Amino acid sequence: MLTRRRFLTLLGLTGIGAVGAGGLAVSRTYQFQINRYRRVLRGLDRPLRVAQLSDLHYGPWVQAASIRAWVKAANAERPDLIVITGDLIESGLRLDWLTGIYQAATPDLDALLAEMGELSAPLGVYSIWGNHDNGVQESKRYLARHLPRRGIQVLNNLGLFPRADLYLSGVDDYWYGGADARAALTDYRPGKASLALAHNPDFLDFYYDLPVTLALCGHTHGGQVYLPGVGAPWTPSYYKQSYLGGWYNPGYSPGSPPVPGFVSRGLGVTLFPLRINAPAELVVFDFMPEG
Repeated sequence: MLTRRRFLTLLGLTGIGAVGAGGLAVSRTYQFQINRYRRVLRGLDRPLRVAQLSDLHYGPWVQAASIRAWVKAANAERPDLIVITGDLIESGLRLDWLTGIYQAATPDLDALLAEMGELSAPLGVYSIWGNHDNGVQESKRYLARHLPRRGIQVLNNLGLFPRADLYLSGVDDYWYGGADARAALTDYRPGKASLALAHNPDFLDFYYDLPVTLALCGHTHGGQVYLPGVGAPWTPSYYKQSYLGGWYNPGYSPGSPPVPGFVSRGLGVTLFPLRINAPAELVVFDFMPEG
C-alpha cells in the first residue's frame, strides 16, 4: 500500500535521483574522446598526421583547464599538423543559476591564448573563425592580432602549402562571416592534396566543382544533446540532423556534399554545460598516399 509517508519518501528519492543524474551528465560534459582515423588522401606523397580541434567555446562553461587538457592531448599525438575548425570562444549568453538572469559571456582571452600557444606541430597550427567568433567582433579582432604571436595562423579565406604535397585552405564562417571558397583556393596547384577547413558543414555545398580532396568541419556538436528515439532536438544546420558528425561522401542529397567531408562533434559546449549521447572529441587523422 502506498501511504502518504511512502509517497513523500519516493518523491524525495526521485528528486535526489534527478539531481544526481543531472550532475553526472554535467560531469561527463568535460570528458572527451580521442578518435583516430586512417584514410587515403589523394595527392599526398607521404603519410601525414593531422589533429583536429573544434568548437572550443572558451567562456562561461569552458575554462583554461579544459583548453589545457585538450592541448596536451593533441600534442601527445605528435601530429605533423594541427587545425582548429572554429568557435574558439563562446559569444552567447549564460544563465546565472543563482539569480536566474542571463549574462553576457566575457572570457579572459589572454588565458585562452596562453593555453592555445602551447599547441605545437612541425607543419604548423592553423585556425579558422566560427559563428561564435564572429559574434563578438572586438574579441575576434583581439584574437586575430594575438593568435599569430602564439604560433597560430588564421586562414580567413586563405590557403597555403605547409608541405609541398599538401594545400591547406580555410574560410570565414558561413553564417556571420564572408566565407569565400574560391579565394581560399586561389593558390592551389593541380595534383596536390587539398585539405579545406570550413566551420559550418552546410558550407560544403559551396565546394562544388572546386579542387578539394577533403573538408574538415565542426559546428553541430553532434547535436550536443541526442535523445534515443528522438535525435537531436535542435541542430544549427539547414540540413537539420544530417551533419551531426562523422564522415560524409559526395552525393546529391542533404548529408551528401559535393566533396568528401568530416564533421567533428567538437570539444566545448554552448548555451548550457551539457552533452548527452554526443561526447566531445579530439580527432586524429593518419592520412596516407594512394597505393
